[in-house]
Amino acid sequence: MTVNLTPLSDLFGAEATGVDLSGPVSEDDASAMRDALRDRLVLVIRDQNLEPKQYVESMRIFGDPMRQHLSKLLMPEHPEIAVLDSRIANTKRDDGKVMPIGSRDWHTDHTNHAKPPKMTVLYAVKLPSKGGDTGFANMQAAYASLDESEQAELIKMKTVNSIEQDVGYVDDKARKEFGAAQIHPFIRTHPETGKKAIYVHPGKLARFEGWEPAESKAFVNKLLDRVLTRDVTYRHKWRPGDLVVWDNRALLHVAHTDYDPSEGRILHRMCLEGDVPV
Repeated sequence: MTVNLTPLSDLFGAEATGVDLSGPVSEDDASAMRDALRDRLVLVIRDQNLEPKQYVESMRIFGDPMRQHLSKLLMPEHPEIAVLDSRIANTKRDDGKVMPIGSRDWHTDHTNHAKPPKMTVLYAVKLPSKGGDTGFANMQAAYASLDESEQAELIKMKTVNSIEQDVGYVDDKARKEFGAAQIHPFIRTHPETGKKAIYVHPGKLARFEGWEPAESKAFVNKLLDRVLTRDVTYRHKWRPGDLVVWDNRALLHVAHTDYDPSEGRILHRMCLEGDVPV
């Protein structure tokens, strides 16, 4: 085995070095990386130099590529890849500041799908001169930090999810295809480890079952403000050639905006097929 794996933080995250994804990867190395991802939830694979085709094929180590609804950002020749380029901003905040994709809130991906992705992958193609980190939050640890009575209440709740209406990167065809409301458990059980995690995308949360929309959003915001502590988070500082894979079933993530988006922060994004949350 040539891959070297080291922890990124005390609680979660692992770094992989000594592996080149542009060519064949041994089964020993692939198995070691899958195990690290299962146990540590975020895997940062350093020093990669990948053409789009190599990127797509190499990620089959972790799962099958999934269709994304970011229809206006998909690479024409490789539609498994969405190109996230900060110079092409889709929304602005009320104060006029650009809000790059993924920076609105802590979230898990594509909860408007019946089978949301089990993993998301970002590959660094171009980075700003400073900033542009990605934050990750271990929501298994966040759930475990709550007392048993609160856990018992949260585990009863279900979210109703729908695609956002105020984003410019989804065309009408994709909005129609992926626009049906999807109901998911608010507390998700990991299919491999059995651990439970808070599972939510605030931007796609229409409401909780039996709740009003405003009440639902206020509840989620208050809960996340309380549980997203430094103890359960890891902030990834990107390096050229980084490829980061993470487990959407256990984590929330957010793109930090402490950089100049006009410089160009370009990440190639893939999602990997998941299953129905339980």
